[in-house]
Formats: sequence, C-alpha cells, structure tokens
Amino acid sequence: MKFTVTLLEGGEREKLVLESGTDLPKHIALKLLAYVLYRHQTDGLPLEIERAVGQRHKPDLVATDPLTGQIRLWIDCGQIETERLGRIVAKNPHAEVVVVKGTAREAERYAQAATKDLSRPARVVGFAAGFIEEFVDALRGTNTLEILQREPCLELILNGTALQADVTTY
Repeated sequence: MKFTVTLLEGGEREKLVLESGTDLPKHIALKLLAYVLYRHQTDGLPLEIERAVGQRHKPDLVATDPLTGQIRLWIDCGQIETERLGRIVAKNPHAEVVVVKGTAREAERYAQAATKDLSRPARVVGFAAGFIEEFVDALRGTNTLEILQREPCLELILNGTALQADVTTY
C-alpha cells in the first residue's frame, strides 16, 4: 500500500510518499513520526526515506552529505537487533544513529540491552503508551498531518484527529 502524506508546519507544506511493501502500518507510522521529529535536525541535508546507502543494512531514514557521501543521520524504526545496531554504529562513525520505538518503555529496555553491542552511544526514542495505536488508527492512504508542536510534547493533527504524546529519548 502507498501512503501519501501532506505535512503542514508553520506555513510550510511538504508532500511525502511512503510505500509500505511488507511493512506493517505501525512501522510506517514510526517512519513518519521519525521524519517529523528529525527533518529539521539534519543541518540542511535532506532526510530521505528508505534509501539504500551501499552498506549491508538499509536505514529507514537517512541524511547524507552530498559532497562527501558520509552518512550524517541514520534512523531505524521498530525491530532492530542490537548486534545489527552495533555494526551500523561502528560502520558510520560520523553519523548520529537513532532507533525509534513505539513506546518509552520499549525504548528504555532496548537502550539498556544495546549498550553491550555499541562502540559509542546511539539515541533511542519512544512515545507515550497508546500513542502509536492512535496514530495508526487515524492513518489513511492519503493523509494531512499538521505539526503543531514538537517540544516538550509532540502535538499533531492527523486527518482531523488531534494527537499528543510525550517523546522520551535514551
């Protein structure tokens, strides 16, 4: 299934297209939310969804320096083995590596488990319990997503449904 999303924020308008392939709606929601959270944190580099980077693993989202080809931001969403995360962190020493989980509790558990496989820290992000399920329930094939606020709490309107959640980072 294809998901088309029109992002609205502060007078800006951006259109995204996400192909689900074998991804479950929850994984699509996590990718979209990761995009919302990190799209302005790439030092002006474009944040791309599902782009191969010539490595063993493919990020869900990535920002790459067009001059050097170095990955600056690597984001994986949902299930990712801690050993795999360790390989990604080691292979990309100049990149900020982020894992986005559905809940803060999942993020905390994962962050604790991952430390044994990491040569340097990675950021792990999670949302308030129940938020991802509400987001998925409001998600359609064609969507309008208005970003009202990112901090201290994420506030969105997805297809007319107001959504709000604390975002926790480990």
